[in-house]
Amino acid sequence: MTKASEQHDIERFSRWSHTYEQSWLQRNFFDRVHQAMLQPIASEGTPESILDVGCGTGHLLREARQRWPEAQLIGVDAAEGMVETARQLTPGATFYVGRAEALPLPDASVEVALSTISFHHWSDQAQGVCEVARVLRPGGRFFLADISVPTYLGKIIRPARFHTPASMRGLFTQAGLEVVKQESIIFSGFALVTVGVRPR
Repeated sequence: MTKASEQHDIERFSRWSHTYEQSWLQRNFFDRVHQAMLQPIASEGTPESILDVGCGTGHLLREARQRWPEAQLIGVDAAEGMVETARQLTPGATFYVGRAEALPLPDASVEVALSTISFHHWSDQAQGVCEVARVLRPGGRFFLADISVPTYLGKIIRPARFHTPASMRGLFTQAGLEVVKQESIIFSGFALVTVGVRPR
């Protein structure tokens, strides 16, 4: 992604921030992805801190708060408009304008990191996964959901921004994360959740 196209993407999401919560995508797509992300976290106990990379208007963090009201909630998004709306709708959470490739957080400061359907917008995906690995505590988990290319199509086409399960595992492994789960969800496998753990 060129700098010009990345900036255009960010500006588009900033403009969308005022009506984003009312989008049909929230009910018909994002809510389903969010539930698929939060359920396995719940099975591991109560997280102390949750980071959402590409947090948009904070919808996922508000859902997380309903489950874990004591957890520290942190959101990062490149679109300033999204962050402004998230701050209004999610009091008590901490939000930063920033990119996945340069997270404004200390090393080993987060227990759980999430990213839902924003990965294909990251300008340097490998660096972004490395950044998430950096801010995770030892034993911390990264849950990433994004549009995926099924393996059979990955042998025919190789889109630059979307990944097969194998290529996603490769990005996690290169960042030092151990992949512990991959699961296809929604639309016959065109959305994939990958879960990685930072070794202790």
